[in-house]
Amino acid sequence: MIEEYAYWLVKFYIPVMVANGAPVLVKGTLRIDFGRDFIDKRPLLGSNKTWEGLLVGVSYAFIASSLISIVFDNPFYTIGGFAGFFGLLGDLAGAFLKRRLGIKPGDPLPVIDQLDFVAFSTLFYLLIGVEEFVENPSYIVLTFILILFLHVATNNLAYYMGLKDKRW
Repeated sequence: MIEEYAYWLVKFYIPVMVANGAPVLVKGTLRIDFGRDFIDKRPLLGSNKTWEGLLVGVSYAFIASSLISIVFDNPFYTIGGFAGFFGLLGDLAGAFLKRRLGIKPGDPLPVIDQLDFVAFSTLFYLLIGVEEFVENPSYIVLTFILILFLHVATNNLAYYMGLKDKRW
């Protein structure tokens, strides 16, 4: 089971994790929300959500999913690039929620920060009817738990590498 789960995790979630981690590699200036406020007079998304970061994240997701497709000799796995895009939409939804709650960009919102991208990418796979998701709900639960811990660890690593301003 461990080998089967690891294979499942690589083909479906490595592109998503790459997409979520890649935006920190660029210091974008073109804000997705164009600096606009929402009706509550708070920023729509915040200063950390940029077009450059979104483009890098999506590009890296497609590169990762393409490499996985080559390694496993299955062109279907390029679907991970689209899942990476949905994961980044989840991250934007999390930022929107954090701004509504008055949480500043970069400040933590436990669980939401770690799982928003996973939830949206999982929803994508379920919406398009990927059979392995319907057949393996326990894999989905295990993935949420694993990514929760991995996300905290990689965020701390990014802080120590100077890629993030705040450690959490």
